[in-house]
Amino acid sequence: MINILIFHRDEIMVCGLKLFLSDTNNYKIFVANNYVKCLDSARFLQKLAQPFVIIAEGEALDAHQCEGLVEFEQAKLILCDRFIKQNSLLLALNYNSSYITLSQNEPQTLILAIQCVLSGSVFICPQAKNKLDCCVFQPQLQQRQAIAKLELVDQKILALVSQGYTHSNIGKILNYSALNISYRLKIIIQKLNLQTKQEAILLANSIGLTHDFIFSDLQSV
Repeated sequence: MINILIFHRDEIMVCGLKLFLSDTNNYKIFVANNYVKCLDSARFLQKLAQPFVIIAEGEALDAHQCEGLVEFEQAKLILCDRFIKQNSLLLALNYNSSYITLSQNEPQTLILAIQCVLSGSVFICPQAKNKLDCCVFQPQLQQRQAIAKLELVDQKILALVSQGYTHSNIGKILNYSALNISYRLKIIIQKLNLQTKQEAILLANSIGLTHDFIFSDLQSV
């Protein structure tokens, strides 16, 4: 029996998800309609020392809240919206989580997503993949050129951020204060004509920026 924790504010979505999972008796379903209750339920499931799946509303989470869910060692996170939301999709990718929408998807798609995350894989539904191809993984030429024009230290900052380093750790590597790293990152995002840190990370990963530097290189500016 696999424990599934559904966190969604929309009762219709909760009913839809439960219906999608009703064709099999392999799942025990828990429901939370707000983030605090979701955390409480996740703590309870964590104590069982068995892998469990959190299906959470992407629109209801910010980066800090998403990080709070992926920190549960036994949890596998799937962000789920009724329709594709680009910010939710970016959030899922930034935290190495899966993403699915209920619109235009069959119950088997959700079952497949659950199977994938339990096996350690990331699942992105076909509609979201198309969105990625159109809006994320085809960066504009001017953005690629903008990265090439960044100062070397700023390229290194972006590469380290894309690898999950904190501002404090980046500062120690590059001999800058964490505050200075935060300021430079804001300027980097502006120069790349982007809106969020997540977009900058996806752009850096899509052009292989993180592979352009090795740790020994990053220690010298």
